[in-house]
Amino acid sequence: MVTISKFSYENPRFRNLLKRRSSIPEEVETTVKDVLKNVKEHGDEALYAYMKKFDNVDMEKIGLLVSEEEFASAREHVSEAFKEAVKKACDNLFRFHRRQLPVGFSETYEDGAILERRYTPINSVAVTVPGNMAPLVSTLYMNLVPAIVAGVPNISILTKPRADGTIDEHLLYVADYLHVKNYYKISGAQGLAAVAYGTNTVKKVDAITGPGNHYTQMAKKLLVGEVKIDSIAGPSEIAIIADEKANPTFIAADMMSQAEHGTGFEASTAFCLSKEQANEIKSEIIRLCKENNLVNATEKTFENYGDIFIVDSLDEAVNVVNEIAPEHVELLLEDYREALNKLTNGGAVFIGEYSTEPVGDYFCGTNHILPTCGTAKFSSGMSVQEFMRGYSVIQYPEAALKKNADDIMELAEAEGMMAHALAVRVRK
Repeated sequence: MVTISKFSYENPRFRNLLKRRSSIPEEVETTVKDVLKNVKEHGDEALYAYMKKFDNVDMEKIGLLVSEEEFASAREHVSEAFKEAVKKACDNLFRFHRRQLPVGFSETYEDGAILERRYTPINSVAVTVPGNMAPLVSTLYMNLVPAIVAGVPNISILTKPRADGTIDEHLLYVADYLHVKNYYKISGAQGLAAVAYGTNTVKKVDAITGPGNHYTQMAKKLLVGEVKIDSIAGPSEIAIIADEKANPTFIAADMMSQAEHGTGFEASTAFCLSKEQANEIKSEIIRLCKENNLVNATEKTFENYGDIFIVDSLDEAVNVVNEIAPEHVELLLEDYREALNKLTNGGAVFIGEYSTEPVGDYFCGTNHILPTCGTAKFSSGMSVQEFMRGYSVIQYPEAALKKNADDIMELAEAEGMMAHALAVRVRK
């Protein structure tokens, strides 16, 4: 199960952690390239054929879009407790994400030039969300809320239908609650190709967001440039820094929360100050897994990337976590301020024993779509700006151009761009 070891940068378990990736087999790329090409060339015919081949559904029978009757059925059948939880979670998300809206500005210079920065929402986006095995309702509202706040006028959803052509009612309820009714019963590389290129029945979009399997992720990677994508999502991960007073049961449960995703590529890591504390955490993992029937769900991840590292100091732990740049960081520290100030690389940081990672996954208002596999060193989690674009507006009066013409021409000619210089010269 979980490995306990003294930390060092040469520790094989640590080196193993840094090299961790969810590698996509080469044959997946070959298959996805063929799928994209065929859907681009043959549209609905190829899309429907692939849905039958890969997902075993007959699109002619089940219909392309979720019907209003299906939304109504979802409203009727989900529990009142679920409805209330969705409302509270979405209220929190709207409150936090509205603060992220970028503010444009205008700057007037001494020579009369006026430069502006403006922001506008992307016109259309497709959100792909798994729903056949595990209906990821939280992932759906984590994508939809920032898009709605940004003001995206055209939002679509893609989900793999079940064998009978239906989609989980909890997903349908979330979409209905957020007034997103263009819900396609398509999925995989063929679904992404359809929304990226457009077909006779599927509208082309400008951006694609959301998680998925290897085929979905490879399709997103290959469609960059045709559409905007959010990221290539990797497996989940957590790193916990704990002082001597941290509760070992809390640490164990939080490590398990990431390990239960179950692909074996997740990383679940803790840093503590003594072997005694490490043994307590491991004992709690074993106990909680057995008592809650979670051994099978977590054991592969714990064997591959489940580690409790013993460090010499909390400062060392912070430096190591910055090197890992994990998706989630928890600071279970009585005095967290110094560690927080030094922590620069992480998708989201959770402070205190009651700020457990699932609070961010589901409810508090921050977004759980975060950078993974070390990409937190240079990228950020999903925000409202994911669904917006910024652009500049330039008003350059005659006096300003004539005042600065020589400098502009000098710079253009240094690059060998003589027509650029000419465009200024004819106005001088």
